[in-house]
Amino acid sequence: MENTPTPNPFLTFFRDEETRRALLVFFVATILIVCRVYYLVGIKDADEHGEVLFLDEWQVSFTEESLTSSETVVLADGGEVDLEFDIDMSEFSQDFNIGLIQVTISYSETNQVVGGDPCDSVQGKIVQSDFPAQWADENNSLSGASSSCEDISLLLLTYPNYDGQSYTKTAHNEVIALDEWGDEGYGIGSFDVNIKLEVQQSQVPTQNTDDDETVQIDVEVIAFKASAEKLS
Repeated sequence: MENTPTPNPFLTFFRDEETRRALLVFFVATILIVCRVYYLVGIKDADEHGEVLFLDEWQVSFTEESLTSSETVVLADGGEVDLEFDIDMSEFSQDFNIGLIQVTISYSETNQVVGGDPCDSVQGKIVQSDFPAQWADENNSLSGASSSCEDISLLLLTYPNYDGQSYTKTAHNEVIALDEWGDEGYGIGSFDVNIKLEVQQSQVPTQNTDDDETVQIDVEVIAFKASAEKLS
């Protein structure tokens, strides 16, 4: 009696067309699922993970330009004056922004008498207004006074966080490294400096009575342009 070979179940399984079609669908679906998982984990989640691989260190530095204007006033005893200063970006190079404003108020005792005449008392302040600046910044120095003929130095920061110091920053590219330094409009317009005088009379009897004083106000406007260099 001749033995009939037993069919191989595995081969029989794959010879069936419907089975092959089902397996094809299964394999394609598996590949799609794997790709989807890879996308979710390796690409879509790149904000927290993968993008770190593309970050560079950048050295951010500043080029500065300055413009100085001066006013001189003669004030009588008890006198007070508001001086207006205008800032126009057309006076600076292209792509510069106003970083800060420095005001220096200076005077000297002009009444020369025997025994000397005490320095007059001068008060100065940058008048707070809607001028676009960082009025609440703790590094400002908006007012000051002197009764010793020393200069009075005032400071108003106009651009947020600007101090002129270079620093390093991690970013994807140069544009992102400089994105905080491209805002326009800060420090443009008019602001006032207020000056008050109180004359100090000499205790030595004299016919040369001191009843006024000459005060000079120098305003220096600092503009800047930021640049970034990728560190190796």
